[in-house]
Amino acid sequence: MNMPLLYQAALQGAFGRREKFSRSSITDALFVYLDGEPEEESIGVVDSRFRNRPLVCLTKAWEERITVRYPDAAVYRRTVMKPACRFTIPENIEIPEGYRLAGMDEAAFEQHPFSHGENYPCWAAFQAEGSGAVVYHGGEIVSAASSFLSLDGEIELDVFTKESHRGKKLAAACISRMLQDCMERGITVHWDAQNDVSRHLAERFGFEAETEYSVCWLS
Repeated sequence: MNMPLLYQAALQGAFGRREKFSRSSITDALFVYLDGEPEEESIGVVDSRFRNRPLVCLTKAWEERITVRYPDAAVYRRTVMKPACRFTIPENIEIPEGYRLAGMDEAAFEQHPFSHGENYPCWAAFQAEGSGAVVYHGGEIVSAASSFLSLDGEIELDVFTKESHRGKKLAAACISRMLQDCMERGITVHWDAQNDVSRHLAERFGFEAETEYSVCWLS
């Protein structure tokens, strides 16, 4: 698979933490990326510290070792969409009465709804390098789409809707508003789809599937 933006950011020291061993590395950057050839020391670190974290094997050697060592590990498939800076923006996504769509301004950013914006040091940094949109209901933010992090003019998209407000096209409305802003500013967007629902939503906005990969959770 192509190098994920989160992993790229970790390699540059902009996000997460990377440990190097003789022939391998472990990078804790939201996901735990396993690279190189597994060895006793790095395997021991996985055993002791990352048993309840999502593991992504970047090499065949790690994939084979994890499969043999943890035959009962839960495995989920995700899809990396091809990064894009041009999108298909629906002309009108109607959300129910009582909801209000808005860009993520400073007041919304300072709330860090659903942890959005937490990887930026301040509002000025988010405003300069990131993008986002929110939906309000009764003064409360109930849905948000924003850049999880920024790296050299590229961002990782993150979206979340409060469970009691799902099924109302709120996420799609937020994404549409955010992608329009990104397109106008020339920002490249990365979308890592966690399931078929996320993948189909990404395709609706013009993203194309690039690579499927596995995420392992150790039992």
